[in-house]
Amino acid sequence: MAKSVPIINQLYQDIAINRTFEVLDIDEHEAVMDLRYDNGEVHQISLRDWSKMVVMPAREPAVWTPILRLSDDDQMHATCGDIERSIQADYLFGWDEF
Repeated sequence: MAKSVPIINQLYQDIAINRTFEVLDIDEHEAVMDLRYDNGEVHQISLRDWSKMVVMPAREPAVWTPILRLSDDDQMHATCGDIERSIQADYLFGWDEF
């Protein structure tokens, strides 16, 4: 039984079916979580089902392709551009005066 708290972006090995999956999202209000298996399938399970699963943390397989992960350089460029645009927008509308 899964006695651990699921962590978003963590890889786990489901011992019962011998499959690796990643936790994509956890909705505590709806008590569900989204999982992406090693073949790309995305499933939603309840937190109750999670508590019944036999899982352990897994290493990233050689053929794993994360959905939304960016390289450090891509993250840095996106962040810098967003900051520069927001500073310019504030300056143009006089919001920097406060």
